[in-house]
Amino acid sequence: MLTFNTILVLLGVCCVGLLVGFSWREQRWGPWVMLVFVVSLLSLMSYAILNLLL
Repeated sequence: MLTFNTILVLLGVCCVGLLVGFSWREQRWGPWVMLVFVVSLLSLMSYAILNLLL
Protein backbone atom coordinates (compact mmCIF):
# COMPACT_ATOMS: atom_id res chain seq x y z
CA MET A 1 0.00 0.00 0.00
CA LEU A 2 1.35 3.37 -1.01
CA THR A 3 1.52 6.15 1.54
CA PHE A 4 0.21 9.64 0.89
CA ASN A 5 3.72 11.04 0.47
CA THR A 6 4.62 8.33 -2.04
CA ILE A 7 1.52 9.09 -4.08
CA LEU A 8 2.39 12.80 -4.09
CA VAL A 9 5.94 12.06 -5.26
CA LEU A 10 4.61 9.82 -8.04
CA LEU A 11 2.16 12.55 -9.08
CA GLY A 12 5.05 14.99 -9.27
CA VAL A 13 7.10 12.58 -11.36
CA CYS A 14 4.17 12.11 -13.74
CA CYS A 15 3.70 15.86 -14.09
CA VAL A 16 7.39 16.35 -14.85
CA GLY A 17 7.21 13.54 -17.41
CA LEU A 18 4.23 15.20 -19.07
CA LEU A 19 6.15 18.48 -19.14
CA VAL A 20 9.13 16.81 -20.81
CA GLY A 21 6.95 15.05 -23.37
CA PHE A 22 5.04 18.22 -24.17
CA SER A 23 8.21 20.29 -24.48
CA TRP A 24 9.65 17.85 -27.02
CA ARG A 25 6.41 17.02 -28.82
CA GLU A 26 8.06 17.63 -32.21
CA GLN A 27 10.36 14.68 -31.62
CA ARG A 28 9.20 11.20 -32.51
CA TRP A 29 9.26 10.03 -28.88
CA GLY A 30 7.59 13.09 -27.30
CA PRO A 31 3.96 11.99 -27.71
CA TRP A 32 4.85 8.49 -26.53
CA VAL A 33 6.34 9.91 -23.35
CA MET A 34 3.14 11.87 -22.75
CA LEU A 35 1.06 8.75 -23.41
CA VAL A 36 3.04 6.71 -20.88
CA PHE A 37 2.71 9.36 -18.19
CA VAL A 38 -1.00 9.93 -18.84
CA VAL A 39 -1.57 6.19 -18.40
CA SER A 40 0.55 6.34 -15.24
CA LEU A 41 -1.55 9.21 -13.87
CA LEU A 42 -4.79 7.40 -14.64
CA SER A 43 -3.57 4.19 -13.01
CA LEU A 44 -2.41 6.12 -9.94
CA MET A 45 -5.82 7.78 -9.67
CA SER A 46 -7.62 4.46 -10.04
CA TYR A 47 -5.37 2.94 -7.37
CA ALA A 48 -6.28 5.75 -4.97
CA ILE A 49 -10.00 5.35 -5.73
CA LEU A 50 -9.85 1.60 -5.18
CA ASN A 51 -8.12 2.12 -1.83
CA LEU A 52 -10.95 4.44 -0.79
CA LEU A 53 -13.61 1.92 -1.79
CA LEU A 54 -12.04 -1.17 -0.23
